[in-house]
Amino acid sequence: MLRKILILLLTFTYISFGQNLKIAVLSYGEPIKEYKRYSVFADYLSQKLNRKVDLIIVEDVDKVFQLFRTNEVQMAVGCSVVYFELKRQYNVEAIAVMKINGKAVENGVLVVKKDSDINSIQDVKGKKITLGSPICMSNCVMPLYMLANAGITQHDVINIWSSGTDKGAILAVMSGIADVAGVKEESIKNYQQYLKVIARSPSFPRHIIMVSKNLDPKLYKQIENAIFSIDSETLKSMEIDGFAKPQPNMFEIIKNYRKILELFPVVR
Repeated sequence: MLRKILILLLTFTYISFGQNLKIAVLSYGEPIKEYKRYSVFADYLSQKLNRKVDLIIVEDVDKVFQLFRTNEVQMAVGCSVVYFELKRQYNVEAIAVMKINGKAVENGVLVVKKDSDINSIQDVKGKKITLGSPICMSNCVMPLYMLANAGITQHDVINIWSSGTDKGAILAVMSGIADVAGVKEESIKNYQQYLKVIARSPSFPRHIIMVSKNLDPKLYKQIENAIFSIDSETLKSMEIDGFAKPQPNMFEIIKNYRKILELFPVVR
């Protein structure tokens, strides 16, 4: 009898609390702010799902892919390119898009120093360009998208490389190491007195919440329900407005991002 009771207790514990989940957040270069935001999110999910949700802040996009390849994480927060690659390789689906300042989308920009003689995207020819990321949407693909639409390839510039972060790319321009930086529009907020925008990309989804479809369907649905029933106090603690459901048209502009990257193989 005692053995049966122990088995029932263990079964109840597993059903109630289940295995731990892990969420990987691809850092935009502000790990302290990101840890504060997403630790609140992880704690909220832990309470709603009755299982521990652990948080990992990742600065290298390749590390995100590695974590899914080794089944160490089941959820992620990242840009559209990361989503497309995780979906293609590891059966991951976009479950929600975060809304900040009333928007679920963002833009990439090309910026130069305030006193630069570069005033348009056509003036970029023959210049040095740095990007905030080697792969992400706002600070890599969209800057390259704008260049490609203007008929500019890597053969038309002196050099093009990734600085790893938006801050690194901005500082490279301000110090004269680079002539132009491709970054997320929000990243220039604290540097507007030193920079000017010469091109702004179309809008695309930001901060996508992704979940492995290899999870039990019931658990997947519980995660989705938890995200879209989040309370106002938790949102306030995360400093966000809420979540939007991903729509197919959100991703239309970026579905051919791999072709854009092929035009600039040096930054891949």
